[in-house]
Amino acid sequence: MEVSLHSFSSISAFIQRMINPYSSYILTFCLGLGAFGLGWSSMYPSVSTYLLIFLLLTCLGHLIFSFYWTSTTHTDHQRTVTYFTPLSVTVFIYALWALDFIYEGGVPLIKILLNQPYNYRLFGVPSLHVFTVTFASFYTVYLFSLYRATRNRLILVLYGINLLAALLIYSRAMLLFNIAGSLFIYFLSYPSAGWKRISIIAVGVMLLGYFFGFLGNLRVSFEAKKQYDADLFLDLGEATPTFRKSLIPAEFFWGYVYLSSPLANLQYNINTFRVPAFSAGGMIQHINNEMLFDFISKRTNRLLGIERVQENTIPGKPFNVSTIYSRSYSYQGWGGMILMALFILCLPLLYRQILPDSPYALTGFAVLNTMYLFLFYDNTIRFTGLGLQLAYPFLLPVAERTHAWLQKRIAL
Repeated sequence: MEVSLHSFSSISAFIQRMINPYSSYILTFCLGLGAFGLGWSSMYPSVSTYLLIFLLLTCLGHLIFSFYWTSTTHTDHQRTVTYFTPLSVTVFIYALWALDFIYEGGVPLIKILLNQPYNYRLFGVPSLHVFTVTFASFYTVYLFSLYRATRNRLILVLYGINLLAALLIYSRAMLLFNIAGSLFIYFLSYPSAGWKRISIIAVGVMLLGYFFGFLGNLRVSFEAKKQYDADLFLDLGEATPTFRKSLIPAEFFWGYVYLSSPLANLQYNINTFRVPAFSAGGMIQHINNEMLFDFISKRTNRLLGIERVQENTIPGKPFNVSTIYSRSYSYQGWGGMILMALFILCLPLLYRQILPDSPYALTGFAVLNTMYLFLFYDNTIRFTGLGLQLAYPFLLPVAERTHAWLQKRIAL
């Protein structure tokens, strides 16, 4: 037993050292491929050999870069001194949420529970809401990092209060991003993770998957004006008799669809989209719409009078995400997918190179890991909700120095 526990400790220590954006990419794409292979839905096309080889080659490239990252990255996990107090920042964040609630005319979670009209696409004060969501999400993960370093229980309470915001605005995506970032902080702040901790986390992930499905069924039932009905989503996702007759709770079908449908939609897009001939304009549009934050690309498109290219997804279904590669294929075919794959490989190394040495650096790395963990689901690089968070390790130290300078000037 002693030998096996020592071996497990060595394995867990190795896993901890391998936590980086590249291994996150490998994990999510392998999980997606594995989930697709379960065959629990009858609405999916078969995955082609070419696509399978492409994805496996990208995983191999990320594995090589993962070892390089591990051998050359050294992050100070304990640097925590900041100018703004966590309590004051939390009050500031909830003041921003209050503005959103006032603009909405209520708290989204309460409105849904009371069966009141609510459209999540229209929630929040325009423009300001982008800052509120991104900053609140980043600071939530930072608070968990601060708690891991200080063990201050007040920080843990503030972390819970900030984490609660995702439930109040009924954003499962924000909740998942924040928890994923916190898990990365958790593993990065331990020399190694014991089997008990890993077991607890595994159970927590299972419970989160069930809760994710429960909230999804609750929303679908609400939109259908029915009581809680798990069969609604099973029918929508064309669950096979094998899954329906299994002992697996229906709530987990949400997780299966979210993990597997992006690959199915990518294959469907490859099968059906008519790729235009190569052009310099198409290349520029590809870079603008797939490699820059969407708050930049949307404004550029508006100025030029163009729209982001569409992608073909499985018709008649609301599952319209298809990995980071789908629209790249729509722009430039397989060449576009290869270009995107190279961009994905280079981005973490560039970010590491320019990231300042600050108390927020570890949180920046956690956000980057989260971004890569969800690349199988969508293009989270261009998604402002995550992408803009990468800027806060740069902006917050500047804000702190500016505030301190202003206070000194006022005192004079």
